[in-house]
Amino acid sequence: MTQRTYRDACGAARTMDIVGERWALLIVRELVFGPKRFGDLRAGLPTASQNVLSQRLRELEQSGIVRRVQLGPPASVHAYELTERGQQLEPTLIELSRWGAGLPAESDVEMSTDAFMLLLKALYRPPADAPLATRLGLRVGTDAFEVDVAPSGISVARGRSGQVDVTVTGTVSALRDLMFGGTPLRSAVSAGEIELHGDIGAAERFFLTFGATSGEQTG
Repeated sequence: MTQRTYRDACGAARTMDIVGERWALLIVRELVFGPKRFGDLRAGLPTASQNVLSQRLRELEQSGIVRRVQLGPPASVHAYELTERGQQLEPTLIELSRWGAGLPAESDVEMSTDAFMLLLKALYRPPADAPLATRLGLRVGTDAFEVDVAPSGISVARGRSGQVDVTVTGTVSALRDLMFGGTPLRSAVSAGEIELHGDIGAAERFFLTFGATSGEQTG
């Protein structure tokens, strides 16, 4: 528990007592899709100082939101992951991401890979006239995700665990332009900004749902 408190019985106030400190909720965001080492958390939150990040992690541990774990081979290192109670904050993060997507963004501000994947969950709207059902692999830097697309929505998981219809590789910036900036997929592939293997038609249908339905600001 943080030292500062609103001293308010409201559930929202008591929640903010725990995750309202600077960086706390963004740490939760970085752990939504799986455990991370301290260095990986710093990479996702580059403007957070090491001391502040360590302090917030301790507070979140004490509050039962985060726990320390040891990753198995080949890593065999300590990492942080969300507890079951911490994972329950994902819908709140999705709603915050959706609400903030329409706000102006500074053009030179970076978005972490996990923030981008959360944004996909926040802004995806299944097309009513042609429901999608496909599985995509998204590779961003050293990270890999599987995106399961169903008529009811999408689910995102870190890692590669099964067969996908198409794999798309690119930077967060290139994927944002593709999904929210109106850049045609084939143009991005031709320009070398996006690498694609598999069903290009499935990927095109998936990406077009974002550009057609969201007001996300790309800077």
